[in-house]
Amino acid sequence: MSDSNPKWGLYERLRPAQIEVIRNETPVAYLPWGALEWHSYHCAIGLDGLKAHGLLVETAKRCGGIVLPPVHIGTDTIKPLKGFPHTIEHPESIVTELMGQFLDQLVDEKFQAIVFLTGHYGGGQVEAQKRATKAFLERHPGFPIWSFPDWEPLDGKFPMNHAAHGETSFLMYFDPELVDLSLLPSDREATLDEDGVWGDDPRKATAEAGEKMVAAFLETAVPKVRGLLEEAGKRS
Repeated sequence: MSDSNPKWGLYERLRPAQIEVIRNETPVAYLPWGALEWHSYHCAIGLDGLKAHGLLVETAKRCGGIVLPPVHIGTDTIKPLKGFPHTIEHPESIVTELMGQFLDQLVDEKFQAIVFLTGHYGGGQVEAQKRATKAFLERHPGFPIWSFPDWEPLDGKFPMNHAAHGETSFLMYFDPELVDLSLLPSDREATLDEDGVWGDDPRKATAEAGEKMVAAFLETAVPKVRGLLEEAGKRS
C-alpha cells in the first residue's frame, strides 16, 4: 500500500469485491457512533455521528481501510437531562449490547483491526463504550482495537462541549449546510437550560476552526492507526 494513496472506502457504497480488495490490503474497519439528539436550534440532530464519521473518513484517507456509516444510537442524551425534543434516548444496556454486536460482526467480516469512535460522550455513553470494548477483548484477546470518545486524542484542543464552538465548528467544516448560526440568540450567549448549548459561544464557530481541530486529531490518529495495522500484521 502506498502511504500517499491508500485504498479506502465507505462500507455502504462499496460492492462486495471492492470491500474485499480494500480489506485484504488494509484490514481496518472504522466504526463511528453517535446519537439522534438536540444540538440547539442551529445544528443538525445527527451532529455527533456525523462528526465521528467525518473524523474517521479523514483518517481512512491517510491510512486506508473501510469506514462504516454512523450508528445514531445514544444513551445519556440531553433529553433526560434537560427535556429537549427531537432526541431518541436508548437504555445504556441496549447501547452496550449493540456496540458489542457491531464489534463482533466486524471480526466475523474478517477485519483485523478496529477504530471505534463515539462522537456522543454523555457519561453513560462513554461507559457503554468502555464496557462493550472490555467484553469484546475478553472474547477476542489481544485484538487490535482503538476505542475512544472524539475529544480524547485532541489533548485539550477540543474540550468536551455540546452544540458549542467546538462541535459547531466541526460540523461547519464537514457539512456547512447543516449549520445555521443565524438561529442562535443574537443578544446573548446560548445556554444549556434555554438552548441546549454547553461550552464556548457557538456564534464564533467557523469552518476554519473545525479544519484546525481535524488536523490536530489526525496528528494522533494517523500514527495510532498505522500502529494498529502493524500489530494486526504480526497477528496474521
